[in-house]
Amino acid sequence: MSTVVKPARRWGIVAVVVLFFAAVGIISTIVGAFNGGAQTEFTSSDTVVYSDSDVYTGTSVQRFTAADAQQLAQGLAEAEKLHGVCFGWKLTDGSTEESDRGSSRGATVPADTCPRWAEVEVFVAAGSTDDDPDAADVRVAGSPDLRPLPVRADFVKLGVTADSLVEEPVTVTGQAALALPLLLVESGALDAPRIPDQEPGSATTPLPPGDGSGSSWVTWAWLGGLGFVVVVALVLGFVARAKQKSTSDGPVPGPPQACPPQPGPVQAGTPTPGPPNAGAGSPGPPPPPPGPPPGGPQPPGPPPRGQFPGAGPQMPPGPPPWPPRAPGR
Repeated sequence: MSTVVKPARRWGIVAVVVLFFAAVGIISTIVGAFNGGAQTEFTSSDTVVYSDSDVYTGTSVQRFTAADAQQLAQGLAEAEKLHGVCFGWKLTDGSTEESDRGSSRGATVPADTCPRWAEVEVFVAAGSTDDDPDAADVRVAGSPDLRPLPVRADFVKLGVTADSLVEEPVTVTGQAALALPLLLVESGALDAPRIPDQEPGSATTPLPPGDGSGSSWVTWAWLGGLGFVVVVALVLGFVARAKQKSTSDGPVPGPPQACPPQPGPVQAGTPTPGPPNAGAGSPGPPPPPPGPPPGGPQPPGPPPRGQFPGAGPQMPPGPPPWPPRAPGR
């Protein structure tokens, strides 16, 4: 039975794994078709570059809260300690022309109050109707000693695009502000900070290229799927091993044996089967045990002829003397 069940179980596991990877591949293909792959341009068919001369009458965009501004200011303060430059941000709603501004010196302190400064300026404006495209732009301003400054295309590599700014203005603005020191080092406007363990004159590691979408959930989905398959395979392997061990430890069932016919009562006149022929190689019946015969002692019979009762055994008569004697001697 085990030789039939185990191959079927293995084929079932293989089928589950193949179906899982096929489903993940189909979902990834569909998502890629809808998203059009990684975005390499700042705008798409749904967005345009923000212009100061245009009028936008769409809904207002998300604004910074006090907690968000304070958290971003603390992150930029660490960058200021390394480079000696004030880094700041400015988020402007293109419809209301209201701005949220802060820097490494504080959640409401502009960066241009410092001698050396650099600031990310983000503009976001929602479309007037659903058919009107949304508008966004990212610019960099700084003190005259910081040149060249990063441009719009540099932020696309980090996933900062017009589409991502319209969807999450606060989060993506903070992402652009925190990336500003690295972009300035990459452009040559700032020197790479010396790390205590870093050798002098060592090359600076360049920034990794972004996919332009600001999200890598497909990669995480693949990793999660692979982890799930590994866990399921391990569990099924341990279960199959435990069942195989329990089956090998128990007795192996053999084919059913037919019950021998039970002897019935012997009828009168029916010959009783005797022992098998000795010539067939079968052992004969065992010898009777020593002792009196079964059934008790036999009753005494009449004495043999020529013997009186109570007398001992008689000696047989001997041969006549030789030579025979004459009578009277």
